[in-house]
This record gives sequence, C-alpha cells and structure tokens, in this order.
Amino acid sequence: MKGKFISVAVAAIFCVALVGSVAAEEINAYMGTSPDNNAKIVQFIKAKTGITVNQSFQSFGEIEARVKAEAPNFNADMIIGCGSSTGFMAKKNGWAVPYVSPAWNGVPDVFLDPQGNWYNIGNFSFVLVSNKDRLARAGLTMPKSWKDLLDPKWKGEIVMPSPLSSGTANMMRFSFLALYGDAEGWKFLEALDKNIHHYTRSGNAPTDLVGRGEFILGITSDENVKKRVDDGYPLVWSIPIEGTGYDGTFVLILKGTKKLETCKKIIDLLGTPEFSAVMAEIGYMTPRPAENKLYGKTLPKYIKLDLDKAADDKPKNNDIWKAKLRSTFE
Repeated sequence: MKGKFISVAVAAIFCVALVGSVAAEEINAYMGTSPDNNAKIVQFIKAKTGITVNQSFQSFGEIEARVKAEAPNFNADMIIGCGSSTGFMAKKNGWAVPYVSPAWNGVPDVFLDPQGNWYNIGNFSFVLVSNKDRLARAGLTMPKSWKDLLDPKWKGEIVMPSPLSSGTANMMRFSFLALYGDAEGWKFLEALDKNIHHYTRSGNAPTDLVGRGEFILGITSDENVKKRVDDGYPLVWSIPIEGTGYDGTFVLILKGTKKLETCKKIIDLLGTPEFSAVMAEIGYMTPRPAENKLYGKTLPKYIKLDLDKAADDKPKNNDIWKAKLRSTFE
C-alpha cells in the first residue's frame, strides 16, 4: 500500500511538472504592429495556447534593419508583424524556417508562401486623416486627390511617416511610384515634401498627432483610425480618388530558434477564423472572411502593385530618398 501511495505521489508530481512546463512555454518575438495591437495579439495567443510571447516593438523598417544586422544569429524566435519586404528577404536568404501549417488551408494565395516561409495575418493600407475641428476653423475641405496635398495652403500642416523607418511609409512610397510612374512619382514626393511639417518614425503616429489637433492632415496607416474615432478623437478619414496601396503583416519563424514546436503552435493559431476576427476588429483585411471595422464589407480602391518589385526596389529607393528628401524623422 505504501509503495502504491509513493507511485501515485510520483505520478502526481510528474503531472504537475508537465503542466507547469506547458504553461511555461514562451518565445521571444519582434512585433511591428502598434503597441496597442501587439498587446491584443499577445493576449490572444496567451488566452488560447498558454504561450507567453515576450515581444519588443519596432516599426516595420526597424525590424527589417534589425534582422539584417543580426542575421543569421537572431535574438528572437519569431517575427509577428513585419512588411512584405522583410518576409521576401527572409525567404530569399534562408532566414525563415519553412513550416506548412494545415491551419492555413484554403486561404487566398496573397496570405501565405506555398513553402511556408511566411504567412500574412492581415493586409493594411494607408488613408488620409484630418482633424475636423481644425479643418472647419481654417475654412478648408478634405482633399479629394492625392495631388491636392501639393497645394501651398497645406504647407506645414501635413505629417506622414518616413520610409527609412516605417513599413507603412515604404508602402506609401512604392504606391505613389506605381501610381504615377518612377519619374513622376519622385516629382510628386519632392513636391509633397515641401508641405510636410515632419516625418514620423512609425506609420500610426500621424493618426494621433492629427487626432490631438497638432496638425490638420496626416497620411497614416489605417489600422488605428477606427479605434481613435471610437475613442472620441475628432478625426475624419478618406481614400482619395486614385486609391490607396496595401501591404501585408507578415509572420515567420526565424532560423536558429530552439522553440520551433512552440512557434508552430502560434502559426497554427494565427490561421484560424477566430484570429482573423481579431485582426478585422483592429482594422485589417484578413485571411479568413471577417468584416473590417473601418471599411465594412467593401474593399477600398487599390492601386495596382507588384510587391516583389517593391521589395527589390526598396534599397535603391531608400538611396534616392536620402539624396532627394529629408532623412530625419521624429
């Protein structure tokens, strides 16, 4: 009887240890959505899997620079939220661990790499935002075309992110170059630069600057606009007649991770309809059908883009930007 008791006790201790080890699963991740949205994603992962994601926030551009600097010995297990250029670069250079997740079966091709090097948890775009109180006091109306932003009346009243630090701004740049062509696109960006008060480090910053009334207009990521409107900021938003660009929010497992099975569990979770609903609630266009809280059921008008070309052209375009436009940001 005593031996049986000891066996049961040992089994109980083993079970407790096993449960403890599962509960203690954790990874380190670079995450490039906004701090608020990073927190929502981390909380969702914890609630559904028990996995703790220790995350550090950087803008998409900063994550790309960090990955390049660290390769091939990364200080994180995953990236949960980076731009397409980082995802394509990681695949090309062998920095991503391929994993074909069955949880992603049936999603459109734009949301995954067939070899499982990356997954796209949500497309995002950029919009024009204005502070309606300041707009009314100035007796002005919301611009209807992107080229309306070149009017001298907007000088010093526009903020937008810098493509040297922000994935959203890189998307803006390659969208305008695709819309107008390289030669005319750079002329547009140079003319716009004359009306920009300053460039921000992150793609979401103009939303808050304009919402607080520090500036009349901002070109900004669409992901936090709905939340700020719901929070009571006097924001109005629009997509000018030419349309908007888009990019993905890429997720990948970094080469060298010692937490591969844990990372796979996260990839599987991010492919579920339940997670798409979380991303749609934030404001993304998602892999699984879910109503977008900003756009509703109607897709915005998109500029025709070649994201592979945009990724390949990014270093060249950064050099041109540094030569032609301001390289500082706040």
